[in-house]
Amino acid sequence: MQINLAPGDYLHARHILKHQLDVLSKQVNEIILTVDTRPAKGRFANGWAQYKKAFDSLLIADIQPNYNVKIVPVDYSAEAKSKVAEYFFGKKTIPEKDFRGGPFYVYFFGLYMAKNDLVFHLDSDIFLGGLSQTWVTEAAELFKSNSQYFIISPLPGSPHRDDILIDQSIIKKIAPYTYELRGMSTRLFMIDRSKFKDHKLISAKPNLRNQVKAIIEGNANAQLPEVLLSAFMNKHHFKRLDFLGNGAGLWSLHPPYRTKAFYDDLPALIKRVESNDLPLSQQGFYDIVDEVCDWTEAKEKLKENRWWKRLLNN
Repeated sequence: MQINLAPGDYLHARHILKHQLDVLSKQVNEIILTVDTRPAKGRFANGWAQYKKAFDSLLIADIQPNYNVKIVPVDYSAEAKSKVAEYFFGKKTIPEKDFRGGPFYVYFFGLYMAKNDLVFHLDSDIFLGGLSQTWVTEAAELFKSNSQYFIISPLPGSPHRDDILIDQSIIKKIAPYTYELRGMSTRLFMIDRSKFKDHKLISAKPNLRNQVKAIIEGNANAQLPEVLLSAFMNKHHFKRLDFLGNGAGLWSLHPPYRTKAFYDDLPALIKRVESNDLPLSQQGFYDIVDEVCDWTEAKEKLKENRWWKRLLNN
């Protein structure tokens, strides 16, 4: 298991990280906490300096003594970057950040540092429900059953009573609460890293508008990792499978915003997810809905930003 972390994640990681480890730590034989060492830009750098000390204390004082984890700072040296770039891209170097200023290299560095070819990756803000203690073993068996499986993930959203998924790009339903989906998300996935021994990713730039944005903001002209990985899947006819698993299974939720209400309610929210105390509107849907967390603050800010953009463009 490999989890991406950065100092700016502190406000949610102080609660969610323990939740993730409690659910998964006994199912895996290695846990890597990949800690970014170079701030990103823009919104991705929020809270970095402010929470750096508290974040370090969280890992050293609260996490390391209680869980069998390896805390691995991201190595940005030329030698390390060369090894990672060669393994995944067949190149001598790759960008550090994507066109938005967000993480790029850290995703591949984390996967590279794992000792196993089956790597279960999570971003630090992912909630897990169902709490299955056999899901990882079940996923490993599925990888063995079909060499075309490249990505296997927990069911997105709490299980819907009608066994449907909402706002997902479904190729086909394989079995109850088991779906083949298009593309992939870097937020949460279990990957068969061995596929990169015979095939390499192809670098790409974003669309022209985002290239211009990257140049203006001083970022690399690098497409998002999930877009490159999705293209890799399509080219080589690999598959993504999302499934619930036996019993209550394992499923995931993602918070679409960051607000004071969200941070304040995190302990209670984790309990609600772990006990599946969620409304019907959350079933089958991956992003946490308004009935579960009050997103009013974030949505009002989005409206205000859109208003200013329209005003400036007129």
